[in-house]
Amino acid sequence: MKSTSEILVSTKDSINYRDNFAQFLTESERSTYTIKNYLCDLNGFAAWLKSKGNREFTPELITPTDLREYKHHLDETLQLKPKTINRKLSSLRSFFKWAGIEGYFSDNRLPHIPQPIKEQALAPKWLDRLSQYDLYRIVEKGRKTRDIAIVKLLLNTGLRVSELCALTWKDIRITAKKGHLNVNHGKGSKRRVVPLNKDARSALLELGYSQNKDSDRRVFIGQRGAMTPRGIESTLKKYVKQSDLEGISPHQLRHTFCKNLIDAGVSLEKVATLAGHDNLETTRRYCTPSEQDLAAAVELIGEED
Repeated sequence: MKSTSEILVSTKDSINYRDNFAQFLTESERSTYTIKNYLCDLNGFAAWLKSKGNREFTPELITPTDLREYKHHLDETLQLKPKTINRKLSSLRSFFKWAGIEGYFSDNRLPHIPQPIKEQALAPKWLDRLSQYDLYRIVEKGRKTRDIAIVKLLLNTGLRVSELCALTWKDIRITAKKGHLNVNHGKGSKRRVVPLNKDARSALLELGYSQNKDSDRRVFIGQRGAMTPRGIESTLKKYVKQSDLEGISPHQLRHTFCKNLIDAGVSLEKVATLAGHDNLETTRRYCTPSEQDLAAAVELIGEED
């Protein structure tokens, strides 16, 4: 990975504010990945400016027209996805906000950043019931207790793959007829409690809960220690190759968990809480009917033979 200094495009006129912006991001405890994206997006805009009449990226000389033309360039010329365009605009918005606070602009000279492109919300991909049964059958045929537990937990708890990998035995509590697990490393460092149904409890008991409870050891172990998200993905792919199933990922099993709850009549609020969604709009996507849902719907009004 390139260092911050390598990512920056430095010229005699711009080096100071670019270095200062990078320093601000670092002091704000932004991740290395986020800082890299911000600076690369800034450099992309600078390169575009240079191609338009050899102009330097000088903050106080940037106009709203420049930004509108750049957005058009990203959309029409480069034909980038809306998500990518919006990220680049967001990076510029953060930069100009910082530059305004730092005094790079005179009063009321802060340029207006164009509105983000509206992204079409696509329904998540989930497994229908038949595909879920096929996956269970293939994994159980392999008779690997760990792999069975991975699939059963993903389908019955909706954990993100990173949350599954971070799970320790002391995060789990199982009694005779109920249980739960504590997600202590959720997205955005948020914590939540996820109940365990009978299938999830039995899988964890088979894996060794009784012998390991209260241990701070990771639940899912591979040949080189605690399993990683990539290791979980590879494990799933191994079984998928033995079947007619295609493109199954840990995240697709999380989607399936949410869809199963919606189909069972569970409220959006409860599904959002169980899945750790920040807002109901994310959860509402699971109400979008699949092709199978639509086919089943029209069958309801068909004439009997």
